[in-house]
Amino acid sequence: MGMCSRRRAPGLVTRERIAADLKELGLGAGDVVMLHASVGSIGWIVGGPDRVLEAFQHVLGEAGTLLMYVGWDGSPYDVTLGMPEVPPQLREVWPAFDPANSHAVREWGVLGEYLRMRPGARRSVHPDSSFVAVGHGAEELTTDHPLQYGMGPGSPLGKLCAAGGKVVLLGSPLANVTLLHYAEHLADVPDKDVVRYHAPILLASGEKAWVAIEEFNTGGEGCLPWHGPTDMFEAIVRDYLQQGSGTVGRVGAAPSYLFDAANLVEFAVDWIEERYAEPIERHVEVEIEVASPAVHHEILALFERMAEETRGSAESKGRLSTRVDEFLEDPHRRVFVARVDEKAVGVLVALHPSPERGVLEQAYVDPDYRRRGILRELEIDAAGYLRERGCRDVELHVDAENRAARLAWSSLGYSSTVEYMKRPL
Repeated sequence: MGMCSRRRAPGLVTRERIAADLKELGLGAGDVVMLHASVGSIGWIVGGPDRVLEAFQHVLGEAGTLLMYVGWDGSPYDVTLGMPEVPPQLREVWPAFDPANSHAVREWGVLGEYLRMRPGARRSVHPDSSFVAVGHGAEELTTDHPLQYGMGPGSPLGKLCAAGGKVVLLGSPLANVTLLHYAEHLADVPDKDVVRYHAPILLASGEKAWVAIEEFNTGGEGCLPWHGPTDMFEAIVRDYLQQGSGTVGRVGAAPSYLFDAANLVEFAVDWIEERYAEPIERHVEVEIEVASPAVHHEILALFERMAEETRGSAESKGRLSTRVDEFLEDPHRRVFVARVDEKAVGVLVALHPSPERGVLEQAYVDPDYRRRGILRELEIDAAGYLRERGCRDVELHVDAENRAARLAWSSLGYSSTVEYMKRPL
């Protein structure tokens, strides 16, 4: 694994500084690069976020290409997922995906929309797995994007690898490496989860047409039953780094990584095939119970593990024990515990602070039992309790950087607001 300088950036970060750091990370003229970025982690960028894109174009030069996964902010994916047919009223009112005008997904950061609006930008026609590129190879990367299995062969991800491309993360979590969905498609393993949904696209004639789309599950629990303590993509990338591959450095103040796309995919395919050669049980039999003081010690054990995992250090057992007592005794709260083979493996606290508003707190599932439907079962009972209390909406707070948690809750129908995730009851 390469290592470049880790000097700290000043409070103000210029385009020239970003360009210099990108060169030190390993980028150069003519490179084809897929970018993931958390702009805020870079520092206070002089001139605004689009200066990051200017720095990339300066380093890559006229022969280089910059690619981003931007999606579609108006995608009906979550609404039509699993629907055999789209209701007539929905077909009528939902606007068609227009590659030239439909906005990038805002939750993924500001740069996707900036890149989409950049002069000379080219966008793929997939209504959900949409990519944007600028530069010499932009047309080649984005043209003829298959609607079916849109992150597999023929996709911009496959073309990135074929072009000898690279992946750069600027302050973005390792779990965000979208390229690994291509590895999931290539891996020869059984029982990948397939999803089906519908999306409206804009035809060359200017008319709208709804299309049925099939692909491996790229959201929620994913297409493979991963049960590790972190997101599977993060686990793959960490193992890749551990073997000495990739380059680590800083761009501005952002911890940054540079990967060879084809090499990372080859590693990821081997990693996946080694672990999934035989079918792995995705779901388990789960029992949900309303907690009582008699199970205080089991709830406390889950709270201790949650505190250690989220804070990186153990919290005072006495303080956690007091909190458990408070939750169990609070008339406005109910504590739900998930059991598998009589073992307590998950906990979720439901709170109704007002007649119409519900809140979910302290959501935790044992790492050995994650992605097996346990959070879903806990949420069903907790939401039912809040609905009985007259709550119309339920909300929860999820760290913006916790991609795995946000995907899990999104798969249960929760959408993001500025401060929290919520869904109607």
